[in-house]
Amino acid sequence: MKFYLKALPLAISVALVPAAAFADEATDAKVAQLEQQVQALQAQQTKNLTDKFNFNGFISGAYISSDNDAGYNNATSSADFTQDSKMGLQATFNISNQTQAVLQLMMKGENDWDVEAEWAYLSHRFDNGVKVRGGKLRVPLFMYSDYLDVGYAQPFARPPGEVYDQVPFSSYTGGDIAYDFEFEDSTLTLQGFGGESDVSGEATSLDLSNIMGVNASWTDLTWTLRAVYGQTDLDGSASGGALVIDGEQAQFTGLGGSYDNGSFIAITEWTTVEIEGLLADHESAYVTLGYRIKAFTPYVTVAYAKTTDDDVRSALPPQLAIPLGLGLNEERTAYSAGVRWDAIDNVAIKFDLTYATDFGDTSGGLGGNAVVNPLTKQFLFDDTLVYTVKFDAVF
Repeated sequence: MKFYLKALPLAISVALVPAAAFADEATDAKVAQLEQQVQALQAQQTKNLTDKFNFNGFISGAYISSDNDAGYNNATSSADFTQDSKMGLQATFNISNQTQAVLQLMMKGENDWDVEAEWAYLSHRFDNGVKVRGGKLRVPLFMYSDYLDVGYAQPFARPPGEVYDQVPFSSYTGGDIAYDFEFEDSTLTLQGFGGESDVSGEATSLDLSNIMGVNASWTDLTWTLRAVYGQTDLDGSASGGALVIDGEQAQFTGLGGSYDNGSFIAITEWTTVEIEGLLADHESAYVTLGYRIKAFTPYVTVAYAKTTDDDVRSALPPQLAIPLGLGLNEERTAYSAGVRWDAIDNVAIKFDLTYATDFGDTSGGLGGNAVVNPLTKQFLFDDTLVYTVKFDAVF
């Protein structure tokens, strides 16, 4: 009996050894299974997060030069590889099926390749189709405003400066609201926008407040018609500080249209800028015609810009009328001929010749021509010819 009592604990211990080993193996298997499940969940979460992100970008590289130093598009008689060269990266994060966050970073050669945010906004589309956005946005004044820097999306080497240079800012901080009316074969989009911005330059420093406007765009994917009105209040200085602006209102009006049947292209825009006080009022327009021949699209453009209130400044005393007239009065007509070659997928190469003339009694609005020859009492240049070779790509 004593033998059995002494042997019982040993027997129990021996019997438990396989059970313990089996339990350890089962635990290891469960741990391994859990690790696999965790890894699978992490992989699925990473995939879901990746699916929510969309990255794309664009890049342009250009050579420009001119037959003189008048300064059209900042071109001079020396070769320039920075003026129209730029790179942009855009990230879109789909927070939900109806909500997105968008960030677009720009680097421009003319700005020493400094990184700037052109877009940084949050958008949401409601169930009724209304879309609202808030943050830093493109000011929607022109037909190419949304892809102003995406040269690949444009038929010409650059949007005509006679029209596009009359508004010295391209982005604003604020919001917009838009709604699409869907018809059987076309779409009408109405958009309202508002916010603030600023303009800083060597001779100009302006704060733009109470920006507000509305535009309407109709398209059937062949024809596009567009109308826009905007206004803002201005405060700051211009003409190197000689002109102080205090709460003066500026108004912008634009009409545009295009036709593209896959072969023939026609684009036109007409704009006016009216500003209270002594800052210049402008009228400008352009027409572009092009025709696709396989990978090549030759085009021609005629554009003009002119100030419409020169008499307001000429009525001032000479000590004000002369410097303000030299700096603000403008008259110019530009003729462009070029060709776009879609060399490979997502890459276009463009060749362009632009001749600007008909400056009248003004500098033509060109920075390099704002000096009067003391002998002839005339501006240094009465015309200029600009050469451009450019590539545009998207990725």
